[in-house]
Amino acid sequence: MEAAMIRADRLSFRYPNQSIEALSDIHFSVRQGEILLISGPTGCGKSTLAMALCGAIPHLIAGELSGSVMINEISSFDRPVHETARDLGMLLQDVTDQAFTDRVSDEIAFGLENFCIPQDQIERRISDALELVSACHLQLRSLSTLSSGERQRIMLAALLALDQPALVLDEPLAYLDTHSRHRLLDLLCRLAKRGKAILVFEHRRDIVLCTGCSELYLDHGRPTDPPAPRPIFQIHPSSAGAPRLILEDVTFRWDADTPPLFSKLSLLVRAGESTVLKGENGSGKTTLLLMAMGLIRPDKGRILTCGIEVNPRSRAEVLKKAALVLQHPDHQLFLPTVLEEVCMQGIGADSCAAELENMGLKGLQQRHPRSLSMGQKRRLTIASALAKRPELILLDEPSVGQDDHSLSLILKRLDQFVQDGGALLVTTHDERVSRALGHQILQLSHGNILIERQSM
Repeated sequence: MEAAMIRADRLSFRYPNQSIEALSDIHFSVRQGEILLISGPTGCGKSTLAMALCGAIPHLIAGELSGSVMINEISSFDRPVHETARDLGMLLQDVTDQAFTDRVSDEIAFGLENFCIPQDQIERRISDALELVSACHLQLRSLSTLSSGERQRIMLAALLALDQPALVLDEPLAYLDTHSRHRLLDLLCRLAKRGKAILVFEHRRDIVLCTGCSELYLDHGRPTDPPAPRPIFQIHPSSAGAPRLILEDVTFRWDADTPPLFSKLSLLVRAGESTVLKGENGSGKTTLLLMAMGLIRPDKGRILTCGIEVNPRSRAEVLKKAALVLQHPDHQLFLPTVLEEVCMQGIGADSCAAELENMGLKGLQQRHPRSLSMGQKRRLTIASALAKRPELILLDEPSVGQDDHSLSLILKRLDQFVQDGGALLVTTHDERVSRALGHQILQLSHGNILIERQSM
């Protein structure tokens, strides 16, 4: 029988100063040509397992470790991380942590140069990798101008250019629009047929299982049977009130050499109403949220946020009345404990504890925010935004890193915020969020907004 390309045997791991194991008695194998889905609730140990597979545990992350991980029949615990990387490529959950340069072609070349690939092969590998992820048009772009979904595709291209026999992908669907998700899953099936061993860590089990792959489900760090699907919370009908966000004839382009991202774009978000903004990767959803907070200036047009005309002088006033939750929670976590992150908004300790409990973070008050899972960090930043008691919340991709139960907790609390008169603008690629939160569903396409569903 063919040897497994990736194999874990009786793998257990405990972080320092923790009483509970993050991983307990994990065992599985993946052969060339196979795809294995590893799923489970937020905080179940998926990212910890990924760190053990690539050798970051134990070489970079300390803890109590037992069992074994074999990559191409060599222990990842017994050889340096850079040698394991010859056989196994890893796409991180937060793609902002994986970039080393600011230009797309340079980023893909970076790994090839470190692998000492001959110069005459590098350009061909860059072109081939970009074609695989349907991103040839991004080759000359700066990474800083890309959306998270576009950047995720570039980071995957950088791995594919290295042609490692095994791939570990941590939440690869998180930031992708529907079309890009289907293209990625099709690509993974083609790569498996070419002989690659692929591990996919993903909350969206239903989507990945359509490939016909096997599954390992984790809960509290242990293999177990997956639960029955849970219904997602549905928001109550709206009672729209005064305008909280107005965009009038907004035009914007990144530079003179690119077409306009927005062209005379207009938008209205009202109190007591939840608005969902959809659109393909790179359509400008995140840019629009940043403009509403005064963090990016439009070339033309007018923006009023909570009744304040947005300009460089009014930004501080806007920040007092509106809250922005970014896609990447690490960009908004600064304090040493979870409780302090929420209490910095100025509300009492009891109210802070209540917000944390609403987000399923009870018992984690004294943890360092950076020690949480990605899904827990995201819920912490949402709790902090709610603790601010704003008139308007701008929420970028809230479902990333969330299982069905955690997502329902988020939706239930946001529903209460809207019922209390708050205004909510959410960007998402997740149809679960659109169906649950969309009093008004808008599609951002080619610089303009199309109405998919309009509240009455």
